[in-house]
Amino acid sequence: MQASSPTFLLVDGYNIIGAWPTLNQLACRSLMELARLRLVESLANYVAFRGYRATVVYDAYTQPTPARQERSPSGIEILYTSYGETADSCIERLCAQLQRDGCRVRVATSDRVQQLVIGGYNAEWISAEQLWDEVQQAQQQIRRIQPKRLSSKRGIDAYLDAETLSRLNHWRLSGQDPLC
Repeated sequence: MQASSPTFLLVDGYNIIGAWPTLNQLACRSLMELARLRLVESLANYVAFRGYRATVVYDAYTQPTPARQERSPSGIEILYTSYGETADSCIERLCAQLQRDGCRVRVATSDRVQQLVIGGYNAEWISAEQLWDEVQQAQQQIRRIQPKRLSSKRGIDAYLDAETLSRLNHWRLSGQDPLC
């Protein structure tokens, strides 16, 4: 494996939703779309912080739908398997492909059978609980390194430097179109 090869995180979406209490509560209240969205949102900063590429796989095994692929605004790939395909088989296929390409692969699932299978592809296995812990640790590290805002201002002035604010105020008060 090359030192510069990326690390891919493959996530068994419904397995993680079922294991993380906050997401499971949403799913139990028939808010599965929201649970899927929150999972991807939870992973966004984590994968960016770690420098991973991530794919969340959702099982559409019993749904008479074609496979579907999306990309979240944060760059996380979201796959919905086609009718008759399990998330496990999709993850296995992706593991084999990524390993052939020389990539490091981590698979997040608490499915014990899947754990054994992905080991055959030299992929790393992490449980749903371990992924949760890693996501929380990354969030804490991100909070520590983010610059603290000295101002408690709200609105655009909290995000702009003094010179830019001055120029905007000048344009606003002059009545001129700033683009002219």
